[in-house]
Amino acid sequence: MTQQFTNKTGQTLYTAAYHALDPIKGAVILVHGYGEHHGRYTHVIEALNKAGYTVYALDHQGHGKSSGERAYVNSMDELVDDLHTYIGTVKKELAGQKLFMYGHSMGSLISLMFVIRYQDELSGVILSGLPLAANEAVSPLLLTTAKLLDKIVPKIPLAETTPAAELAADQSVAAAFAADPLNWKGKMRVRTGVSIGNGVDSARAQIGAVRLPVLFLHGAEDKICPPNGSVFALEGVSSPDKQRIVYPGLRHEIHNEKNWQTVMQDILAWLDGHR
Repeated sequence: MTQQFTNKTGQTLYTAAYHALDPIKGAVILVHGYGEHHGRYTHVIEALNKAGYTVYALDHQGHGKSSGERAYVNSMDELVDDLHTYIGTVKKELAGQKLFMYGHSMGSLISLMFVIRYQDELSGVILSGLPLAANEAVSPLLLTTAKLLDKIVPKIPLAETTPAAELAADQSVAAAFAADPLNWKGKMRVRTGVSIGNGVDSARAQIGAVRLPVLFLHGAEDKICPPNGSVFALEGVSSPDKQRIVYPGLRHEIHNEKNWQTVMQDILAWLDGHR
């Protein structure tokens, strides 16, 4: 079931609900990454539905079917606000069910920032490919240039992103990404890069505030969001219930690799253990 809502800045955001058949175990908010949209997670949604979990998802502003400048993030705080507004509408349908969050890549950063502010609204969070080490891969010169340009031309494309070949070891994933008209294939816009960098710094500084159950997932060969980002997070959160799973040989999109079902089994086992 597709819907939409208007956020605080007047943008129309595309949302969708995918209902599980009875018996329903709970609900999962799906938070997608940079330059993509939630439609790339159809197989993940179907697996969650089949296991008894209803899935709610939105396309971030500037992404997928939502309005806004393509792949432009004015502020990570705005994306967190959008998510909070959306969850406020979702809660009316939950009828006492537990609500979890699954975020990938930039979506895991948004999820983490959400948890730092609103964790009492969730029963647990799964963070895949968390980019808390992303700033380490950016040259100081590029950072300085971006911050200067951000004051003048924030929307221009500036930085080359990691090649799509690094999304997964299965190269059909890169081909499918390139063929999808809803994905952004251009350079990262100035303000988007600055906003993500600021979000990373903020999340790292406040990581100790996280106290709810959390599962970190990472591909061992992830060059887009290096695995040491989730190492930092695992050590930094205050949660007594925390776990990190690393998948040897897998790259950034562990849910899109050929053995993605193994990843899903781990996700479902964790969700079932926290009902």
